[in-house]
Amino acid sequence: MKKFHFLAVTFAGCTMMAGCGSQPENQCTLNGTVNGLEGEWIHLTYTVQDTVMVKDSTRIANGTFVFNRALEAPVVGATLYVGDPEDYRNVKYAGVFLEPGEMAIALDTAEFNKPTITGSASQAENDSLNAAMNKVYDSLQALRDSMQSTADEARKAMLTAQADSLSEAAEQMRTEFVKSHPASFVAAHNLIYLTGRTGYVELKSIYDNLSAEVKQYANLADVRAELAALERTQPGRPAPLFRALSWKGDSIGIADLKGKYVLLDFWASWCVPCRKSFPHVKELYKKYHAKGFEVFCVADNDNSEDKWREAIEKDGVQDFYHVLRGLKWDKSKGLAGMDHSNDISDLYAIHFLPTKYLIDKEGNIIGKFEDAELDAKLKEIFGN
Repeated sequence: MKKFHFLAVTFAGCTMMAGCGSQPENQCTLNGTVNGLEGEWIHLTYTVQDTVMVKDSTRIANGTFVFNRALEAPVVGATLYVGDPEDYRNVKYAGVFLEPGEMAIALDTAEFNKPTITGSASQAENDSLNAAMNKVYDSLQALRDSMQSTADEARKAMLTAQADSLSEAAEQMRTEFVKSHPASFVAAHNLIYLTGRTGYVELKSIYDNLSAEVKQYANLADVRAELAALERTQPGRPAPLFRALSWKGDSIGIADLKGKYVLLDFWASWCVPCRKSFPHVKELYKKYHAKGFEVFCVADNDNSEDKWREAIEKDGVQDFYHVLRGLKWDKSKGLAGMDHSNDISDLYAIHFLPTKYLIDKEGNIIGKFEDAELDAKLKEIFGN
């Protein structure tokens, strides 16, 4: 759980904590200008070392505002906002990368999320990376527009292949930046975007190569959690244990199937590829069940149980074991309302659906498999 640290309100360019003396070496002074919000409160929030949420506030006067903050290291992903953050219709957000020293930010109420910021090397570094990636994304959007406007299937397939190539190029650009800037807080900020797309060995290598300062001060809890999840799901490791209520109301856990080969299938009723894969999984079940093969399905349907049950019946997969992933979400609280404490998907580092793990008779992970690879592996295990 994050600790919340509500700090002194800023007045006349000086925090009550910092006073108005000479600026310490580690102090960041953020001078801002904004139009059309006279007398409104503007808030600055950011997280320090994953645990402490800092919040500071000041009033806009004569179209200007000032924040003074003592920083041990650069802060990436800080947010300036006006209004109620719980009401998306009544809030204006802008991201900013803070650093010790004099900074300036110019906000325009018409495009609040596109400020002009000077005085931060981290901000400049991030803007440069985004500018390069946005050129690729602009080309990608043009391709997608062309795909929507054509009825020619051959041309659509060609454009789709080009779009996939551009999307991969953009992500590769980010990956190369993160790899080549181990002392950069901007690189650390972008590392989270590699999770789900990067395997354990590569992600661990990138993380291990980060500088000691970045590891100490950057917000990397999600990356560390991803590495832990990837490590525990490596081939040969014991499959992470869980227990949940099945769709029939009985308690079931993966350990209950020890002695069987188990296909652990992560899916959702709303996932078209997941539903399309069921006929093939049913064929495998029919072929190998008598030889000791089971299918255990984990559905991302915690907020739509009726559709989960309906899909099981409609797709004819009642013979499989079925549980929900265990994610509880109070949507009235936004992302803060998510409870992952019993989330099976988190245990197995699930980012895409469908994802299929094969588990051996001793309860150890054999690996993740696509359909063709799975066919070959089951044939190797059970024979024809």
